[in-house]
Amino acid sequence: MKHTGIAASPGIGVGPALVIVREEFAVRDFTIPSERVEDEVALFERAREASLRDLGQIRNGIAAELGEHEAGIYDAHLMILDDPEMRRAVNDGIRHDRRNAGVVFRDYMSGVAARLERIEDEYLRERRSDVLDVERRVLRYLMGVGPRGLGELPEPSIVLAHELGPSDVALLDRERVLGFATEVGGRTSHSSIVARGRGIPAVVGVHGLLTSVSQGRTAVIDGYRGEVLLDPDEATITVYRGQRERFDQGAAELGRLRDLPAVTPDGRRIELGANIELPSETEHVLGAGADGVGLFRTEFFYLDRASLPSEEEQFKAYRAVAERMAPRPVIFRTMDLGGDKVASYLGTTHETNPFLGYRGIRFALHHPEVFRAQLRAIWRASAHGKVRVMFPMIASLEELQKATALCREVAAELARTGVPHDPAIEIGIMVETPSAVWVADHLAAEAAFFSVGTNDLIQYTLAMDRDNERLAHLYEPLHPAVLRSIRHTVEAGQRAGRWVGVCGEMAGDPRIAVLLVGLGVDELSVSCFDLPRVKAAIRGVPHARARAIAEQALALPSAAAIRELLGCSLDPLLPAHVLGRNDS
Repeated sequence: MKHTGIAASPGIGVGPALVIVREEFAVRDFTIPSERVEDEVALFERAREASLRDLGQIRNGIAAELGEHEAGIYDAHLMILDDPEMRRAVNDGIRHDRRNAGVVFRDYMSGVAARLERIEDEYLRERRSDVLDVERRVLRYLMGVGPRGLGELPEPSIVLAHELGPSDVALLDRERVLGFATEVGGRTSHSSIVARGRGIPAVVGVHGLLTSVSQGRTAVIDGYRGEVLLDPDEATITVYRGQRERFDQGAAELGRLRDLPAVTPDGRRIELGANIELPSETEHVLGAGADGVGLFRTEFFYLDRASLPSEEEQFKAYRAVAERMAPRPVIFRTMDLGGDKVASYLGTTHETNPFLGYRGIRFALHHPEVFRAQLRAIWRASAHGKVRVMFPMIASLEELQKATALCREVAAELARTGVPHDPAIEIGIMVETPSAVWVADHLAAEAAFFSVGTNDLIQYTLAMDRDNERLAHLYEPLHPAVLRSIRHTVEAGQRAGRWVGVCGEMAGDPRIAVLLVGLGVDELSVSCFDLPRVKAAIRGVPHARARAIAEQALALPSAAAIRELLGCSLDPLLPAHVLGRNDS
């Protein structure tokens, strides 16, 4: 039986299944007698302090195993437990409402998790798992259960669970855990990041996995294709074990490409950047062999906090990224707030259809002082590295002109006051709306470059909500309308002498990356996880061949036909470890 999910950590594991039963905390809601209120507050503090000790030990263990960068993941957990607002809310709930600590803490954390779950951005949405991980750890102590024990397995096994938090993954024994699969989670969750760092094959987001599995059954984890096989026959097991050996060899080959350029066999050079969310991720960018940061999302500064970030706070973070990446370029995308990313202190209100509402550049222009502070921070950081900037969700020339005018004002202010900055920062835009596609020639007169954000461009072009599970089958990157929109944008940019990149998920698929190169794209920006395979694909297919495949694809009437074309045309040219496909 085959289950499909999200390829979270590369590798193949074969072994008996160890099913981790989903934790259900039946937290009773009861009133605390007045004479026991302070005892209940003390109980919560003891649980919190015990959780802090646990997480401190986990952090130190990961630091010793993988380094300080990966260990930094657990700093967020420690910050949640030390958050004065959380502690105040729980203590107030116990003292004023006389509710028990478990219920007050659970309700507070559930509210934080619910807000994160509504965020469209995958990386930020996946921070919900960090919140729930901390919640479960504290509740275990409040209920007298103690820490969850996953460190010792009776035999080498495939772990199957509803969810594994980052602290759970950190405790897995690499010698005995052959791989794991979970029903929930995403590739950018901290659990997936830790799994990749520790070299544990993983598949996440496998809906309904636990309904058809029992302890001890043979399972296969394919962390390249995002597949879980239950009860495979002996022939299939033999095939996967052979694949594991070949993929291990392939991973070593990809590692040797790290310092080589993304250049086709016939000499076409593609700038290959990485997408990141946090300043600490620059080490991953350098380790993956990227040419720079093609998309730095800046929303983390504005979410889950009680006040606006200062210009100085932003400047220090942007400067750190620019300095670490220099002389490689860093493209900062300005705030993409509004819609699903609502910061309450900005006075935002709920919208019936937030993704077609007050978001992106519209939101930024309506808060010019907030926008100006961010622009000043970026311009100041430009004195310390090669900085570019781009605006999200541009739909008209007027929006671009207003945003660039504000940039000119900021640059002039800095020049008057003698603040160091780069006076020639390249200013570009995200092409994410059909309107931007069809006025790309006008936009190219103002923008220095285009970066096609395919995630939003697909949903707006195909009129479907990509977070709606009932419409998931309609989310089709290879739809002819999407490819023709990209081609039109590329041609408009080329006529104006502008370079055009792609920074959406499409670029992270090696086959589609080759197609994009054939469509004339100059730059691709992908996750650090995808970057080595994309580089290998670019280096494996001549540009002339990619261009011919693109011309054929543009003439086809359906995504299915285009997908078949790519399979027939590219699979023979690329090795299995690049495509992530079965190779028996």
